[in-house]
Amino acid sequence: MKIRKLPLCILLALSCAAMLFAGGSQESTAATVTDNLNAEGLPILKEKETFTIAVQQTSALKTPEERLCVQIAEEETNIHIEWMEIPASAWEEKINIMASTGTLPDAIIGEAYLDRNYELFAPLDELIDQYAPHVKARLEAREDYQRALKMPDGKIHALPNGDESTQIRIPTHTWINKAWLDKLGLNMPTNTDELREVLMAFKTQDPNGNGIADEIPFAFETGWNWATSIKNFIGAFGVVENSEHVFMDGNTVVMSALQPEYYEMLKYMHGLYEDGLINDDCFTVSSDQFSALSGGKNIVGMFVGYRNTNCLGQSNPGDFVALPVISSPVSEGVVGAVMPTRVGGFAISADCKNPAALVRWYDYLNSTLENALLWGRGERGFVWEIQEDENGKHPVFIYRTEEEYKEKGGYLSNAEYRAAESFAGNTPAVWWGDYDVDIIYEGDWPADSKLAAVIRDLPYAVYGLPVGTATEENSNRRAILLVDIENYLTKFMADSIINGIDDAKWQAHLETMKDLKADEYVQLCQEFVNSLDS
Repeated sequence: MKIRKLPLCILLALSCAAMLFAGGSQESTAATVTDNLNAEGLPILKEKETFTIAVQQTSALKTPEERLCVQIAEEETNIHIEWMEIPASAWEEKINIMASTGTLPDAIIGEAYLDRNYELFAPLDELIDQYAPHVKARLEAREDYQRALKMPDGKIHALPNGDESTQIRIPTHTWINKAWLDKLGLNMPTNTDELREVLMAFKTQDPNGNGIADEIPFAFETGWNWATSIKNFIGAFGVVENSEHVFMDGNTVVMSALQPEYYEMLKYMHGLYEDGLINDDCFTVSSDQFSALSGGKNIVGMFVGYRNTNCLGQSNPGDFVALPVISSPVSEGVVGAVMPTRVGGFAISADCKNPAALVRWYDYLNSTLENALLWGRGERGFVWEIQEDENGKHPVFIYRTEEEYKEKGGYLSNAEYRAAESFAGNTPAVWWGDYDVDIIYEGDWPADSKLAAVIRDLPYAVYGLPVGTATEENSNRRAILLVDIENYLTKFMADSIINGIDDAKWQAHLETMKDLKADEYVQLCQEFVNSLDS
């Protein structure tokens, strides 16, 4: 049985209450803390207090203290933050050491590994009710957050952080060379048979017009990763892949690699490989090699990636459009998507001396569109503005050239600027999904083909496991089983696509999955899903 430490502020409050009931008249530290907190309005604290917050380092060019968003927040709230920056490569190790040694900072922005640590962080439900009206309204309007934020004890121990942008709802798209389709007089394929014909034409009809058979009809990097894998391309067969190897059919957990449609997918993919329609080094190419696959030449007909601008080193990203969700003989087609829900990103230590102040600070950060832009994009007037009309406030994104980024601070790109001047995708001022509505693009912003593709494809979405926190026992056991399942499936998919598969090999695969306790793994996933509704 675990013994959970009460937050210091609660212990002090209890001590104070005991003295009052006993007729004591001594002033307590808890009373001082309470007296210093404004229950509403700004500043949050009457007199400045200092809190320590751990955050993952996003840039070596500027510290958090140098960012305008931090400076403005301190001036308006009277909350001074001592930032504990931790490199991404050391994050998990550092958090685990602090958790195990009882040396956690007042709060953490980022992954707190709540499945094993949630008892070390303060329960926030009552504090949200009392001190966080903006956050409370958002959580009450979102069923996904009502499920996802609940820890195994039924309480909220952490709040969202990061970015709910619509574009990241479907990280992986397949991008096809529309210029090649037009040159060869081909229609956009709508099913797997038509796609095979298109890829064969890309291989044999010299669509780049250089008289050399150097075309790569279809390029991908691996079976499943964030953006450059075939995990969504195989949705034509009614199954998708992801790092957990399961997806949801309603409230039922389904393991893709156990379905007969997965077998049909592997046979189809092997046919593409056998006919030379896939890059030879799929499954072995490094990420760096894949991103530069074309060598600056116009040789790729179709590829998988986050955006069409990630076109493997080619100079013609505008030629690529998102392939529609296509069907196959066994399915009308689906696409793997992720919920926008962000959890585990802002957790307050149970030993924090004044958690109410930090809950109010978080609510302040999440009270306006301006704060979301300032903390997640950089200073106002350079890459963003606000336009207000009778329908409300609209974010305006300002296009800047490479030269303008260099003049601003020696930055090489928007990504580098954003990482230095804001908290980017790790911001505690959440970029809520409704902020994506009615964005105005100023200047030479290219059309957002990624956003258009996501909006088009979301009706076909299937999702992986819902966001939430499992019990430590459930999480640990799943992780143990997943190691062997992951290693096996990585080899199995690559071997099946490259060397082929038949009925005997498929049956042997199913037996191997039994030996690897895939059924137990699926059951544990189902128990986790069920626990979110209990």
